[in-house]
Formats: sequence, structure tokens, C-alpha cells
Amino acid sequence: MDEARARELRIKSGRKFLLERAYRSLTREQVAERAGVPIETVIVIEEGISDFLLEDMLSLLNVLDIDINEFFADLI
Repeated sequence: MDEARARELRIKSGRKFLLERAYRSLTREQVAERAGVPIETVIVIEEGISDFLLEDMLSLLNVLDIDINEFFADLI
């Protein structure tokens, strides 16, 4: 995957995660605390700032009760 495509995927997945979090009326702080990750991890993912660990994304999706296959199905 080239750099531009990877960046696009980060941005799209971040926006989708933000919408899913907001739909559940959860703050970044609440999600981070429940997932056991730093707030900066949530910020990086939602804003598509840089690469993130899949392990962190899985923890966040678990907090929101979202299946990873369903989450990424329409993104790739």
C-alpha cells in the first residue's frame, strides 16, 4: 500500500471511529479510559495524524462493541 492510500485509510477510519464514538455519546476521555489507552491514542486515531497500533484500535473498537470486520468493510 502506498503512502497516499495509507493516509487516506487512516483519515477515513478516524472519521468513522469519531462518528461511532459520538453516536454512543462517549467522550474521548471515556473511551480511552475504558480501553486502557492514553487519550493521545484516541486523538491520533480520530484525526488520522499518524499510524497507530492495530492492538490499540482493537481495544477501542471493543469498547464501542464494534466488530473489526464490519468497521473496515466499507473502507477498503
